[in-house]
This record gives sequence, C-alpha cells and structure tokens, in this order.
Amino acid sequence: MTGNVMGNIIIVGDLFPVPSNFSRFSSGDIPYLIGDELCRLFKDASYRICNLEGALTDNPGKCEKTGPVLYAPTATHNAYKALGIDCCTLANNHITDAGSEGVYDTMKVLDAAGISHIGAGNLDAIERELIFDVDGLKIGLYNVAETMYNAPGEGKPGAFLYDELIVCRDLERLKRSVDYIIVIYHGGAEKFRYPSPQTRRRFHRMVDYGANMILSQHTHCVGSEEYYNGAYLLYGQGNFLFRSLNNEFTDTGLVVELQFEGKVPTVKKHLVRAVGDRAVYDENQDFSSFYERSARIGDEAFLTEQFKKYCLQELPLYLNAYKGKNLVYRVIGRFFPDFRNRLVKKSYSRWQMMFMLHSIRSEQNREIVTEGLETLLDDLKCNAV
Repeated sequence: MTGNVMGNIIIVGDLFPVPSNFSRFSSGDIPYLIGDELCRLFKDASYRICNLEGALTDNPGKCEKTGPVLYAPTATHNAYKALGIDCCTLANNHITDAGSEGVYDTMKVLDAAGISHIGAGNLDAIERELIFDVDGLKIGLYNVAETMYNAPGEGKPGAFLYDELIVCRDLERLKRSVDYIIVIYHGGAEKFRYPSPQTRRRFHRMVDYGANMILSQHTHCVGSEEYYNGAYLLYGQGNFLFRSLNNEFTDTGLVVELQFEGKVPTVKKHLVRAVGDRAVYDENQDFSSFYERSARIGDEAFLTEQFKKYCLQELPLYLNAYKGKNLVYRVIGRFFPDFRNRLVKKSYSRWQMMFMLHSIRSEQNREIVTEGLETLLDDLKCNAV
C-alpha cells in the first residue's frame, strides 16, 4: 500500500477456465494466466472478488439448454486459490450448466479451499450476502442474477434471482449493518455497451435502498458508467479471464479497484485484454471511448434509441426460432444469413407479431407459455427415452 490508503478491494468479472488452459488453472500457474502486472495488483489487494462463470465438477449432471454449457474440472480451483480470491459470486446464468451435481460440487470445492461464495444454493437456503472487514470498515457484498436457465426449484439448486421487493428489503436491512454495500448484478444485454431501460431503473432503485456500488456482469463487454445519488454504477464490466467468444467485445475487460481512505472509496479502473488463453494488463489504458459512452448515460432518448437498434439487430434470432422446423430457412441461413433475416421478418403477419408481443409482455400469458413449454419439453424427453 502507498499513501494513506487504508485498504483496497479488487473485483473482476468472468473468471473461468476453458479447455486450452485447464492445465494452467489446475497447476495454479498465475504468472502465465495473467502476467506480472496483474499478479502485483492481486497481491497488493486487501480483498479479492470474482464471478465464477460456470460449475467446477468432475461428475457433471445433465442440463438441457441452448447456448454454451460451461463446467471445468474441480482441480482448476487451484488458480482461484493461487490468485488469493476471497469470494466467488455464483449467481449467474451458467452455475447450473452441470446440473444439481455441478452446483453442489462447486460449493464443496470452494469450501474446501477456504474460498467464500454467495449467490447459489437450494431454493430456501441461498446465501446472497456476505459481510467482511477491510481495515475496520464493514463491507457488504450482495449477489443477484437475472432469470435465465438458473432458477432453483424443489430439490434443485440454482442462483439467487432478482425480485425487486426482496432485493430492496435486503439492501435496506444490510445498510444498517455495514459501511458500504457492493452489489454484483449478473444481467444486462450481451454485447451491448449501455444499460437497457429496465437495467437502469433496477440499478437506481437498488441505490435508493442502500447500494453504494453496482457492477453489471454477464454482458461480456466493457460498457459505461454512471454516478447516481453518490453511488457508482458500472453497466458492463466485461470478462476478466474467460475466452468463450473471442471478438471485439469479449477481448477486453475491467478490473475495478476500490481504494479506501475513509468510508467513501476512490474507484479506480484497470483495462485488461485477452491474449490467447491469457489475460494481461493493457499497457495503453485508453478509456476515451468508455468515457464518451458514459457521457451519454443521462440522455434517455439516446439510450432508448440505442437499445431499439440493438433489439432490431438481435430480433431475427428469435423470429427464426419461433418459426419451428423449416428446412428452407435453414438452407438459406447457412449461405445467405442476411437475406434469411429479412425474409423471416416478412413472413409474419401483423397479427402474429402482436400475439407474440402480447405473450411475452403479459405476465399471465408469459406464465402460461413458460409452463407449457417446460411441460412439452419434459414430455418430449420422456418419449425419447
């Protein structure tokens, strides 16, 4: 430590092994995985937090889902231990990727390694908050995720999911016991560098009830920041060490450092970039585009327009899936994806689009569709056996 800094906290985004670096994680080869500069940053920290984006298990259970399925051998926990990670947040969309066994194994291996964890577990027993001391200050850490494939149920563990009433009551209560509250929120739109209107409203509401800092993970990109009523809000922390997509979004991330000189910390950000299956300190530390985006956060009309553009860009994926089995679209999409996207949009009548919107927007109909599809998938699974 230098100067009058009492203590500092390091928070990183997605930290998870991929097959190409399983052996490096298992041997705890931190100098290779993150380089000397980041090693020093972790070594000098008073407390270290990361998002464990998946399950650590040697006996994965089955998980029926679309998208990537993430789990790694339990031996890879040695990298988290070598990094000095004090707490792993588990409320994310991949914690259930290896089934119930994966959730339980992850918690067991972290417990055995002496690493705290919050955000996942059985339905009525999920620990979603942790209080720790940094040089005499009481810090509250709170972890919550958006609903994806991660919902807990009877006899099935999962992630702690956002329910505004519960979350706000929790934060209001926690505020009476601590000096500073950090919320790790796993949600937001992937590959979108601004907050959606819903995300921004949620963050503001959590601040109103006591949060001092909220970091949005899951977006796999460095987004933008905002100060609201004295609280620091980061809409998109990006990956730390997790090479899943390898594109302009996922190749950079932020290490957030809180330097305490009293009860109100200085927030310092460090840019990291991906190099192969490693993460290294970015020598340039160029935040110009980040600050340009952040300067537009207060312009609600701009944010709404950006989100509309993003949604229109992503919409063909959903429309194509709603069409069901269609060989013509599959063939066209393989060779002419842009043409397929235009074609599938035009294939819906106005009534069909209005009905789809109604089924998603209406709570009653959304519940009917969700329950119906889950039942249908269970029936199809039984018939396939």
